Amino acid sequence: MTLYGLDCSNHQGNMSSLGGVAASFFVHKLTEGTTYVDPNAAHNLSFARSRRIPVLGGYHFIRAGNGAGQADQFAARARQLFGHDLHGHLWQLDCESDATWADVRAFKQRWDAGTDHAPILFYTGDWWLQPRGWNVASLGFAGLWAAPNRGYVGAAQNVRASDWVAGYGGFSRITVLQYDARPSVGDTNQYQGGLAQLKALVAGRKDPEVYYTSVGRGSLSLKAGQTTSVHFTSAAANTGNFWGGGGYSVGAGSRLFMGDVTVTFNAALPGGIEVATRFAETDPDKDYAVAKAHPWAVLAPAAGIHEAHASTVSWVDRGHHLWVQLRASADLTVAGVWAKVGLLNG
Repeated sequence: MTLYGLDCSNHQGNMSSLGGVAASFFVHKLTEGTTYVDPNAAHNLSFARSRRIPVLGGYHFIRAGNGAGQADQFAARARQLFGHDLHGHLWQLDCESDATWADVRAFKQRWDAGTDHAPILFYTGDWWLQPRGWNVASLGFAGLWAAPNRGYVGAAQNVRASDWVAGYGGFSRITVLQYDARPSVGDTNQYQGGLAQLKALVAGRKDPEVYYTSVGRGSLSLKAGQTTSVHFTSAAANTGNFWGGGGYSVGAGSRLFMGDVTVTFNAALPGGIEVATRFAETDPDKDYAVAKAHPWAVLAPAAGIHEAHASTVSWVDRGHHLWVQLRASADLTVAGVWAKVGLLNG
């Protein structure tokens, strides 16, 4: 399946037509350098919304100097038009003028830090990037947006399979192909894939992968007021995330996690005893010292209850190891602890 889209700028003025293009995506220039703000972006994006175009976004035209400052300006303008969370929109960095490698790298690093790695594509052409020899893909761009190496082809039916081959900048293929330019409506583009695929690309996040993981299957003694760490067991932990020391490793692509802890007691608890659980993170780069302790979630079982639950949703730092911790208001013995951990990758 092939989707069609437009990228536009102030050169199109205030738009009132899509020129007959059945657009599934629409991107407008927002900023340039550290000072320029496109005066037509707000109007034209509003027009695109009125046409029910499903994927919208913007681009920044990068200039020489202060790449980080340019990223700040772009992100600030994007948030004015799209809201705080920039995931789920189609972003592009247009690089075809005087920007240096240091500028592009500084821009990408600041963008990632300021947007929690919202996906952004790199726009250029082989005529500009080939002579420089930069490996732009190594910076983690979501793909390449470019014209065919042979130049514009004029009409969609003239696009060949070979036009999608890049072979420069560290990219093997072009993600969004700019096949023509129309002064009245901007540049026309193709994306090879369905709408769900495009939305997944710009979201940059996958559906949660929920791993059912047991911790501390055997009996566990808790001392009043003391925090006790419970290790995940290799027999039940997801093998891709289990760490031999008993922690639950958070991969490079994970950020948000959902944790549900179930505690089973040997006998009914007297009323008034409070049991709480939390997740803690240790840092492998600092001898596994506790780097962050998440808020306690109170299980607070009533009298006669042999099992209690607590859930949490929080952020976890990449590369850390997750642990389950328990705390009780009185001495007691726990028969078993079960944790269900879901990591939202992205």
